[in-house]
Formats: sequence, structure tokens, C-alpha cells
Amino acid sequence: MRNVFKYLVDKGTEEANLVDKMIVSAFLSINKIKVSKNKLLRRLSILPKSKHYLDLLEFIAIIEAEVIDFNFEKLIEIFEFIISPSDRVVNGAVYTPVAIRTYIVEKAFASFDGNIERLRSADISCGCGGFLLSMTEKIRELTNISYYDIYRDIIFGIDIAEYSVNRSKILLSLNALCNGEDRELFEFNIYTGNSLIFDWRAESAVIAENNGFDIIVGNPPYVCSRNMDEQTREQVQQWEVAHSGHPDLYIPFFQIGLENLNANGILGYITVNTFIKSINGRALRNYFSNRGTNVMLLSFGGEQVFADRNTYTCICFLRNGPAEVNFLRTTSDKIDHIDLNNLQTFHYNELNHQDGWSLVNSQQLVDFINTVERTGTPFKDLYNTKNGIATLMNDVFKFKPIKTDEQFHYLEDAGMIFPIEIGVCKSIINANKVKVEEDLERLIEQIIFPYNEKTEIISKEQMKSDYPKAYTYLKTKKDLLSTRDKGKRKYEAWYAFGRRQSMDINKYKLFFPHICDRPRFVLCKDKDLLFYNGMAIVSNDLEELMVIKRIMESDLFFKYIKNTTKDYTSGYISMSRNYLKNFGVVQLDEQQKAVFLASDDPQFMLNEIYGIMDLV
Repeated sequence: MRNVFKYLVDKGTEEANLVDKMIVSAFLSINKIKVSKNKLLRRLSILPKSKHYLDLLEFIAIIEAEVIDFNFEKLIEIFEFIISPSDRVVNGAVYTPVAIRTYIVEKAFASFDGNIERLRSADISCGCGGFLLSMTEKIRELTNISYYDIYRDIIFGIDIAEYSVNRSKILLSLNALCNGEDRELFEFNIYTGNSLIFDWRAESAVIAENNGFDIIVGNPPYVCSRNMDEQTREQVQQWEVAHSGHPDLYIPFFQIGLENLNANGILGYITVNTFIKSINGRALRNYFSNRGTNVMLLSFGGEQVFADRNTYTCICFLRNGPAEVNFLRTTSDKIDHIDLNNLQTFHYNELNHQDGWSLVNSQQLVDFINTVERTGTPFKDLYNTKNGIATLMNDVFKFKPIKTDEQFHYLEDAGMIFPIEIGVCKSIINANKVKVEEDLERLIEQIIFPYNEKTEIISKEQMKSDYPKAYTYLKTKKDLLSTRDKGKRKYEAWYAFGRRQSMDINKYKLFFPHICDRPRFVLCKDKDLLFYNGMAIVSNDLEELMVIKRIMESDLFFKYIKNTTKDYTSGYISMSRNYLKNFGVVQLDEQQKAVFLASDDPQFMLNEIYGIMDLV
């Protein structure tokens, strides 16, 4: 619907009521639906001879040229799209595909064995009403209850944005109308409010009487901590599950949902899966364990379910007991064929809430991971792993000289040539691009390094006197450098690096990428070489690095990291130290090291030493 969206953007989306009128009127016209009674829809109908009727006709023509079936899913997509980009960052609204909504609603409703007429179900971050629509249709499938009664008595919702609440009401009103129920007014239990502070039992006597909801479903807001305002951060911190790391907004919605269920209630979310491993999910993992929550978790790994978001998701069903985590890694196209009674079960005392849960699909993989982690010494106790230099403005400091003489490296920038004193430069390499040993020479660059041998910042006076050419060049970038950290951080000098990490490594390095499909490891014997991007194990013991290089190049290590790390799209995985730290490194004596380093089949030797011959 690219041209549909473009038309709305070009027309401007500031006036929500006018946009709603355009969309509703187009929907009614294209689907040949007549409104006789409903006051909300009549108020949103653009009639012939009205001010915006010609705009409406233009909009209808664009939709008809691009959309074969202007159905409710297309309507929801448009409603979600026209949320302003700034609001989308702050509120985290995301369109949930109908197949995902239907699956969650089907499974949640299957757990309810009471009278549907007395069911109380909700979406506590309802956006434009997709889950409310799915719940409504499920209730209609199971009963003959009128839409009026469903909206008045059974389904509830809340969203922080008033226009989203209005669009939810529009969506549900249109749905009733399309199914032959045209009433002047529907009574909705959809609130404009902030779920972080909203008290359902105080605001709704019906929910208080029911002691919470029977079903809560939804797609909690996708907002990272850095995009939250100060008030929201404070509100998030009021929740127990948000007491570790920098919690994203979706995390407290687990606790909010669970605490608004009644004793037999069930919660079904599609949400970010990072809480399984992340530091900011640590308090949540402990909360689930301490509460004895039954967690059913279908992880989509590196699949991106939402086309417009670089997020990695899972479907979670939560309820009271039995206290265990049931897990399956799958893909979204297979969920309808999953037997939820045949997932891999983990008891809380088997899981590491501090470092993250290692959840896999089979007991054989569980045994493999446990065996590896219990062998030898944990990686974190043996090796010093570093991230690369962080200037926060690499393109300013780093360069590939177009030529070099006895005094200067020559930097080309925006068509100008700047001589940079060799004495203020160091060699540096992009560790992410290093694939083979030959790359260590081919990929060498220079970086302006305004620090002395003790990594103390060189004063402005000394820079101007000893390295005037470099200082002159940096002056042309002063305004650009001032934008780092959104201009809020005070640096020791305006030309200082953004962070002090990895500036004083004077050791051998084993380079490997931070994110990759299968890691490659390259040993660097140049102790003075700096690096950016990627990672490195650093040590003064060259043989030590040669041994761990061979271990980490093995199929054993790859099988371990592939099943315990964070997934990214296209089969890529994370190699950050958080996922390396518990890998058990076998300790070899001097004779074993010599044999291991000379072996043509180190994998067989490792399998024997780790005792996993029957697990591979």
C-alpha cells in the first residue's frame, strides 16, 4: 500500500479526525456499506458536496488501484501507519499480523471453560484495536451474543493515545455494521490511559467483581529505554520486573498483565524475546520463578515477524502453575501445527536467571549444553575479551591515507587534502572485516589518537604546538563532534574519543566479529594495533590464544554458541561476551596442547575430552 501511505503522508496526518474521516469514508464507499444509524460512523462520513469530497474521491482511486480487497486488515494497517513517527517511537505501536492475533486468541480462549457471557477479556495496550477485533470474532464464533453485548460486557481495552482508542471504537463499530448490526451507539470499555499506572479494579466494578480478567492478550509496546521520557522511566521503575539493566517498555507489561488476571486467567502476548537472555530481563526471569508462573514460550529466533521493525519476537502464554517454562523454537508459519503439549520443559531450578535462560528444543541439546558448561573452566574466568575503540564519530578520526611521507599521513575529506602528523596517529583495523590473516595488512587504516602513552588526553596547547595540522583538521569537525551523545555529555576535550574503552591494549589479540553467521578467528601478533568494531580476546600468552582459537573454531563450540546466543535475521548470531562467558574451556597440559595444536582432527579430540561423543 505504498501509494496509499504516501498520499496520507503528503496530505499530512496532523489532524487525526480528518484522516479518520478520509479512511472511514473510503472504506464505506469501496465496500458499498451504508450507515443508517450509527452516530460515530455517520459523523465520520464525508458526503458529496462537502469540503473534502474531491480529496476523498482521489484517495479512493489510489486505494482501488493498489488494494485488491480493502478489508479490515488493510484498515488496521492504515490506522497503525498513520501514527506519527514520533509517537511510534514513544508509544511503540506495531501492527500485529492477523495470523498471529488469531493464534494467540484461539489458544487463550481454548483455556477458558466458563460461561462466555461472563468472560472478561482485555488488551492492555490495544493500539488501534486489532486484538479487540480478533477477540470479538472469536466470541461470535462461539456464541450468538450481539456485538452490542460483547462490546458492553466482555471485551476491554486501554491505550495511552486517544486517537488509537478512537480508532479501536471505529474499527469495532465498522465490524458490527458489516455484520448487520447498525446501532446508534455502542457502549465500549476502551479507556484512554497509561497501563503503567492504571488500576483496573478501581476503574471497573465489573473487573473488580471478577477479581481480574480471564484473558489478556496483546502486543506490548516496543520502546527501548533510551526513547522513554523521564516520567515513563520512573513509572517503569515502579514495577518489580524492571529492576535490572535498562528495562524496555514491554518488560513491565508482563507483570501488569499477570497481576490483572484472576486466579485461573491466561495471558497471551507476542513480544520481544530479548528478556530470555538480556540483563534487563534478569528481574523478570526472577519474577517468573519466584511467582511460580507457568510460561509457554514459542520463540521465532532470528525471524522478523514485523516487516517494519528490526525486532526478534516470541509468543508467550502465562498463567498460574505448574511452575515451569515450556519452550519451542520455531517459525511463524508453523505455529498452527505445533502440539503445545509436546514442548521442551524446564524447571526453574534448572535455569540460570542471572545470566539468562538457555532454552532449546530437545533434551539432547540440554544435556550437550550442560556437559560443555560443566567441563573445564568458564570462559569468563580465563579470558579478557574487549570491544573495539569507540570514538562515536569514527569517520572523523579514522582514515585510509591517500599517501604517506616521512612526516605526514594525508587524509582526503570533501575534496580537500589534510596532512596529519604521523606522531599523533596509530594503526587501526576493523575487526569485523578481518576474515583471514592476510587481512591484517590489507585492511590497516590510521586513526588520529589525541592521547599520550598513558592514554591521557593531549592538551589543546600541546595539540596546537606539536600537531598543528591534525588540530587544524579536527577544528573543521568540532561542530560535528559536539553532536555526540546528543550534545549532553561533557568531554575532557572536545576532540576526545566518545568512550575510553580499548585505548591501551598492548597485547596479542584474537579477532572475531560481534555478529556473524559462523565466527572466524584471526590471531594478531602486533601488540600495538588498535581495532574498532568486532571483538578480541587479548593476552600476552600467544600459545594460550592459539589454543582457544582452535577450540572456538570447532564444531563443538559453534553448536554451543548457536544454541545459547541471541539470534539475528538470516541465521546470524551474537558473539558478545555475555554469551561466551559460561562456555566451559577444557584445561590441557603441555603435552595435550602440543598434540591438540598439531592435530589434523582437533574436533575428535575435543569430543573425547568433553565427553560428548554420544551427544553429537
